[in-house]
Amino acid sequence: MNFLALSAPAAYALLAGVALAIALLHLLRPPRPSVTVASLLLWARAGRERKRPFTRRLIALLLALGAGLSLALALTRAEIPAIAPSAQRLLLVLDNSPSMAARTRDGHSRWQHGLEQARALVDAASASSHVMVWDTRGRLDSPGFVGPAAARAVLGRLPDPGWGSVRLPPAPFAAGAQVHVFTDGVTQLALPAGAIVHAVFEPADNVALTLFEARPLARDPTRYEALLHVVNASPGSRHVRLLITGQGGFSLAQDLDLAAGESADASFDVSDFPGGVLGASAICTSDALALDDVAYAVVPPHNRRRVLLVSPGNPALENALRSLPGVRLKVVRPAQYSRAGEHDAFVFDRFAPQQPPHAGALLLRPPARDWLASPSTARSGPRITHWSEDHPVSGGIAWGNLRLERAAMLASGEGSQALVSARRRTPGALVVGGEARARWVQVGFALEDSNFALQPDFPVFVGKALSWVSEPALALTRPTGTVEVPLRDAQVRDGSGRAIAVSATEQGVVFEAPRPDVYTLTRAGKQAVVVASLSDPHAVLINRTPLEPVTAAMHAGSASPPWWGAELWMLLLWLAAGLLLMDWARFTRHGTA
Repeated sequence: MNFLALSAPAAYALLAGVALAIALLHLLRPPRPSVTVASLLLWARAGRERKRPFTRRLIALLLALGAGLSLALALTRAEIPAIAPSAQRLLLVLDNSPSMAARTRDGHSRWQHGLEQARALVDAASASSHVMVWDTRGRLDSPGFVGPAAARAVLGRLPDPGWGSVRLPPAPFAAGAQVHVFTDGVTQLALPAGAIVHAVFEPADNVALTLFEARPLARDPTRYEALLHVVNASPGSRHVRLLITGQGGFSLAQDLDLAAGESADASFDVSDFPGGVLGASAICTSDALALDDVAYAVVPPHNRRRVLLVSPGNPALENALRSLPGVRLKVVRPAQYSRAGEHDAFVFDRFAPQQPPHAGALLLRPPARDWLASPSTARSGPRITHWSEDHPVSGGIAWGNLRLERAAMLASGEGSQALVSARRRTPGALVVGGEARARWVQVGFALEDSNFALQPDFPVFVGKALSWVSEPALALTRPTGTVEVPLRDAQVRDGSGRAIAVSATEQGVVFEAPRPDVYTLTRAGKQAVVVASLSDPHAVLINRTPLEPVTAAMHAGSASPPWWGAELWMLLLWLAAGLLLMDWARFTRHGTA
């Protein structure tokens, strides 16, 4: 509470004015009372009473001065060095790394204890002090050095602990300031010299999932297994239950007993799960940190794919498709396409339907269609210039070994992306990826016009293209912290459906993933799923710190304010109330005596 927060000269003037006003009021003498008595005894007693008016008036003046000056000081919070702390320049650094979310024995978290200590420090500062608040995750836009009242408001806006990179204030901010750091010491911070560390560490139990991934079996790509790595970072042994769940009521469980500091690997056969996002949980009754108890993994659809090849005849392409694991191939001529039935993916060789198919398609040297990239006239001997290594279709392919007799340059436009580019007089795209009713990959040359079918990467390219065009939704795995997704103007929601703030970039959007979760991005009918996993497995070791443990009594002492309140103005109000009560008692006793 600041109220007027007067400076020292103004405070001295105010106190002098209050004291003078009270003294002048006490100098005003009331009219002499007229007393009629019928006995000398009463006259004698009245004479004795009149011998003590100076003492009573002095006591009344002192009580009035004490009450008035106390009220003046309390309501203005005057900055008088003799009774108030001097002005300071404080830099408060609050560690909001994941371990600070660990729960202590009193039911509060280390983070809450750190906030309480920081608030107590701000409350004890003078009104003319300057305070800057900084969080180590750098998620708060600090306004710089502000007054104590504004600093208290900043403390109320601090983001909760979560995963992310550690950021400390730049050196110029710490220059000339008294630096206070509130931390449990688990995250090693490069603190400036002379920093005052406020420890909030207390040993706690923690069981964490540091790895969760799903991958196909080498002997059968249509079967998947889920791998988990669980760590017991507790001071003692713990019983842990691992639980995997998915849509459609899919559930698997396993029990483990882990000694202190022990870790273990567990595997689950998740072949019966058709595909999508799986969630894993490590359940322990005494676990104090919830941020590392869950993890997520994406299981791609792994049933055998029904692939339709529409071609006038291409043994090399047919053999490459038959060599792919999990593919059930059907081959028809272009004239039979309309009667081919339902399939999971299509491969069109020198053919393309007038309307886009309902499933993804790979097209080799197709004729011009409205839903595809526009081809130019075939040119002889184009030379490949560059390709996208980041795209799942074109990345990892030795395009530099490709030799072309002729090819059509493709014009990528809105909704499509050039994956491989070439040049013959003028530059153009050689392979383009896009989306109509479903995804498609268009190649501007036929196999007989190149040596692509002879390259060992050809079946790899076909498999990558089919996987990408048949993928139901973009599923990305990213570490917790800052996540960037190439989907412009997308809206982001976490697993509970809560909207997440995003920032636009040239390629898409950036958002913060403070904990493992499934984040869904949507824009104009398009959807992407981002599975955030632990970015730093060592952060789950919440008891690895150089700081000494804080006892419950130390927590209580730092958090509990004195009986009169956390600031001097509260004590002054209590003093004024006591003096007024004494003055009332004195007046009542004198008036009834």
